[in-house]
Amino acid sequence: MQKYSIITRLVKRVKKDNNVKYDYYEFSLRETMKIIIGKSICVIRGILLKFFIKKSKGLIFSSKGAKVFNGHKIIVGKNFTLKKNAMIDGLSKNGVKIGDNFSLGHNAFIECTGVLRAVGESLIIGDNVGINHYCFIGVRGEVIIGDNVIFGPYVCVLSENHNYSDLNVPIREQGETRLKTEIKSDVWIGAGVKILPGVTIGEGAIIASGAVVTKDVKKYSIVAGVPAKLIKSRG
Repeated sequence: MQKYSIITRLVKRVKKDNNVKYDYYEFSLRETMKIIIGKSICVIRGILLKFFIKKSKGLIFSSKGAKVFNGHKIIVGKNFTLKKNAMIDGLSKNGVKIGDNFSLGHNAFIECTGVLRAVGESLIIGDNVGINHYCFIGVRGEVIIGDNVIFGPYVCVLSENHNYSDLNVPIREQGETRLKTEIKSDVWIGAGVKILPGVTIGEGAIIASGAVVTKDVKKYSIVAGVPAKLIKSRG
C-alpha cells in the first residue's frame, strides 16, 4: 500500500477525490509545520469571509490580501481558494456561481462590472477549475467555464468589445457589444493566452501559450499563434 506524508493525507481528506494521484514526498518537520500553520491562517480568514458571501458549501482558504467585493452575488462550492492578493468582484445581473475545488491564483482578478452604467451579466464556473497567477476574467457579457479547466498564468478572458464604426464619434462614446464567452470542460489554456469576446472553446481543447483566440475552437483541437490556428487534433 502506498504511503503518504501527513500533508498529502490531509490534502486527500480535504479534496475527497480518490481519482487524484499524488507523488510521494517526505516533508520535513519544518515544512510540515509551516504548511499547517499557513493553511490554518487561511481557513481562519476564510471563516470570516463566509459572512460576506451569499452561499458556500465548505472550507474557504483565503490568503493575505485576497478580497471579495459584492459577495452577496457570489455562490461557491467546497474547497474555495483565494491566493495572495486574488480578487473577485461579483457585482452582476445574474451573479457568480463557482463549483467545488476552485483556486484563484496570486494577483488574479475576476471582474464582473467595469463601470456602473453597464453592470455585467453572469459567471458560471464548474468543478475542479484552477485559475493561475495574474489572470483576468472580464465578465461584461456572460462567461461560462466548464469542469476540470486549467489556466496558465497571465490568461485574459474577455466578453465585451467597443463599437467603433462611426468615424465621427469617439470610440469611447459608441458603446459596447457584449458576447457570450464559453470554455467547455477539460480545456488546458497555456500561459499568456488571450480569449476574445464571443469565442467558444470546445471540450478537451488545448490552447498553446501566447495564442490569441479570435474564433471558436473545436473540441479536442490544439491551437497556437496570433490569431490562433489549428495545429493538430488530440488522439
